[in-house]
Amino acid sequence: MTKPARHESMQAHDSVAVEAHHGLVGDCHAGPLGPRQVLVVRQEDLDRHGLGIWQVRANIAVAGLSIEALASGSVLEIGARTRVRVTHECEVCKILRRYVPSETFKDLPGQRGSLGVFLTGGEISIGDPVAVQPAVYPEVPERIYDRLAWLIARIPCGEVVTYTTVIQLIGAARPYFRVLPTYLRRAADAGLPAHRVLTSSSTVTRHMDAQASLLVAEGVSMDDAGALIDPSCLWDARDVYFARE
Repeated sequence: MTKPARHESMQAHDSVAVEAHHGLVGDCHAGPLGPRQVLVVRQEDLDRHGLGIWQVRANIAVAGLSIEALASGSVLEIGARTRVRVTHECEVCKILRRYVPSETFKDLPGQRGSLGVFLTGGEISIGDPVAVQPAVYPEVPERIYDRLAWLIARIPCGEVVTYTTVIQLIGAARPYFRVLPTYLRRAADAGLPAHRVLTSSSTVTRHMDAQASLLVAEGVSMDDAGALIDPSCLWDARDVYFARE
């Protein structure tokens, strides 16, 4: 299944092309950043609740796999070429209330499937065999703040990232922009390099002391108004979910 646009009807396919490190061709979640290129759900969980794959807004249903097979860090080998790195469990968002009966909605947490990114491209078809390699990649935290902290810890010294890119990288909805300052202060208090996160306009935030000075000390060029001078200091984070560390 692919989703041409957010909140629109899913489209069924007998087969679909996959672009490595990008996503399903024709799906609105395809892109180089973030953990949400594909949503994989177990057919057994759909059957348990009497649901179709479209009702949980998933792309791929797999049969015969254990719950542990979809744990963060696993790799799914689909067909001859396509490999998916499982990033984290997909939350049960309020959008599903449009498609799932209310008595089923409350039982879905933990059974909506897992998100992932494509390590390799190719073509996926109905009936393709699926194999699992467990714990190949590091686990990605489930909770938004924990995932943000996990990301911040990976920002290289001498580089910065903006609010907009951070939201994409952690796979969060736009309303999380409002809590980012609070989360960043919390991360800084925990000893993480949260000063490497700038506003969407590439300026220092108003919520962190001496942010510009800390960045300049790391070699990041900032002007007197606290704006980034050299865009080459922006972190290219496209590989963050593909690195084995």
